[in-house]
Amino acid sequence: MLPRTTSQLVEGGKLTEERPQVIVLVVDDADTAEAAQLRERVAQSMRASLLAVIESRWGTCGSADPAQWHPGDIRVVVARPSAPDAAALLTSREIPALAWITQTSHEEEVEAVMAGVTEALGQRLAEPGEEYRPLRTARRALELVTGALAPVGEAEVALVRSLPQDRLARLLVASTRDDEGPGLIADEVPSQTALSMTLDTEVVGPFTTPDWTCRTVDRGSTRLEAWSELVRAEPITSRCDDQDTWDMLLHPGWADCGFICQAHPLAVDAGGVVACNVMIDQADLERCDAARGQRDPGGQPTFVERGGAELRRCEVVQLAGADLESCRHSLDCPGCPSGFCATEVPELVSQWSCERSDHPWPLRFIGGAIEGRRGWINITCSTEAGE
Repeated sequence: MLPRTTSQLVEGGKLTEERPQVIVLVVDDADTAEAAQLRERVAQSMRASLLAVIESRWGTCGSADPAQWHPGDIRVVVARPSAPDAAALLTSREIPALAWITQTSHEEEVEAVMAGVTEALGQRLAEPGEEYRPLRTARRALELVTGALAPVGEAEVALVRSLPQDRLARLLVASTRDDEGPGLIADEVPSQTALSMTLDTEVVGPFTTPDWTCRTVDRGSTRLEAWSELVRAEPITSRCDDQDTWDMLLHPGWADCGFICQAHPLAVDAGGVVACNVMIDQADLERCDAARGQRDPGGQPTFVERGGAELRRCEVVQLAGADLESCRHSLDCPGCPSGFCATEVPELVSQWSCERSDHPWPLRFIGGAIEGRRGWINITCSTEAGE
């Protein structure tokens, strides 16, 4: 056997967290069978979207590790297009299930959210004589949740205060009829500030489309179509019967993040301890959170600068003793505190797909060691290399 030597390799990158989202639904509130069907389709679109979010959190940009956190914060705001301003918004303050705040992201959690969405969409239908103004409703709701519009009244103030910081918005306007608002369409376009904080805008309406597609080709003369062009949305017809189109309506998209593969394997001693130091540079200047497996390097507060911003450097603790053994060999890792190890769990190691000449670095981060935060991670490890 060739003698083994060690060398130091440094792997670094930016930690990204899923930013909190507020999904604004402006859906036709007419007391008709056609509008009821549209409300049901929008609810099913929400289900498909949330299931796709779970898939992402447990996928390559998250982790299939059940001992790791899978956090997220998604709020749903239903804005009623026929109601007066004071009664237009339904939020998690009225229906708690409209807030999906989780560290586990399990599929069964989606059903509670869906019950809340279905209840909100059907709770108050348009009353006789009310003017139907989905464009105005959408503009006000979007500007309100993005902070571009000052809240009016106790309910709006409470809503804005309840929303997470650093949030992004998504907007869906879905209708079986045209907007009845009297004003200029351009006046109902959300401000640039609001749009810059909006991931996407979708518009569904009574549009004419070719038989082979659900999306419009030629813009019509309706207010909804003109508005969709101003907000750069690609409208689809509310008469669409293609389930894939509905499933993709609020889809979060895909990302491929991959795993760490290197030219040499990690150096792990007979006790399973890996020769790695893991540092996180975080925006929280107050502390390194011991409950999340972190400590000050060398026992001293350490601060660094990146891009002109001051960050606090925290060391992620490698697990020890029985916790280390569990992290290395148990998929569920029962009772494990936050921290890291080099795992040998087959279900986790098999996820790494490296070239034949490369080796996986199966570093496993338990609990909240790196989840739900923004900053930078720096990994320095000793590797084994033949001479």
